Amino acid sequence: MISRFLIIVLLSYSNVVAQSISVSSELDTTQGYIGDVFNWTIRVTNIDGRQIQFPKLSSQNDTVFVRYQKLIHSNQTVTGITFELMFWDTGRFQTPEYQINILNENGTVTSSITPEPIDINILSLLTISGNTDLRPIKGPVTVRSLFPFRLISLILLTAILIGGMIWTWRQRINVKYQLSEYLIKESARDRAIRRLKELDINGFAKDYYAGLSHISREYVERSTFIRTLEMTTDEIDENRNLFPFDDEMFAEWVRTLSAADLVKYAREIPTSAQMGLDHQKIISFIERSFV
Repeated sequence: MISRFLIIVLLSYSNVVAQSISVSSELDTTQGYIGDVFNWTIRVTNIDGRQIQFPKLSSQNDTVFVRYQKLIHSNQTVTGITFELMFWDTGRFQTPEYQINILNENGTVTSSITPEPIDINILSLLTISGNTDLRPIKGPVTVRSLFPFRLISLILLTAILIGGMIWTWRQRINVKYQLSEYLIKESARDRAIRRLKELDINGFAKDYYAGLSHISREYVERSTFIRTLEMTTDEIDENRNLFPFDDEMFAEWVRTLSAADLVKYAREIPTSAQMGLDHQKIISFIERSFV
């Protein structure tokens, strides 16, 4: 848009009045685009106390629209008028036809002065881009609903989730852990005697002798802290010096372990009398070695 101001001063003389009245017509710009506002100002000078009338200007047609008009005062005297004009079509136009009336003392119009029109050029916005093709049709604009359903739904969902979390938290069960008392209430001897009584002499000989061997080994390990459960019979015999038993007792125990090995691994079948005798030997070994 051209921003320079074009000031056109027109002097019109009236033959009716004795002295001349000067009329100036000013337009802020002579070129613009559709919808731009053009400020048009008309002023008079050399009034010399005469009454000047500035009539209101109405819109002439659909092309030119008078958006605003206001009188100009100077020293409590009306000296001019200003208009805001808008144009709704492209092409070359002129300022609307306008007359300033000069009145006598009775308020009667004695003469009129018409400012010379000013040419105005209205351009199209398409000339800026250089593209005169038709613009693509825009799609429909999304209109917001008066009632915010989506926002309310999100708020309700958030409230439900928070309520569910609080309800779940309140339903939790506080687990109270109690320290167990790991006290050995049964001595090594008592445990061995109890297990010997629970052995079934009428069962399989292999299982019976496996029990005898394990009971005696566990008893010795728990009472002497020698890891006899992990030692073979030969290793126990070879490490005689580790065991705090007399020679006769130790030899009798090792013979019983060897007999149990023959039944477990060599499939030797003992008699009932032999099974009862070996049972008594282990009981005697536990009772005699008990301190």
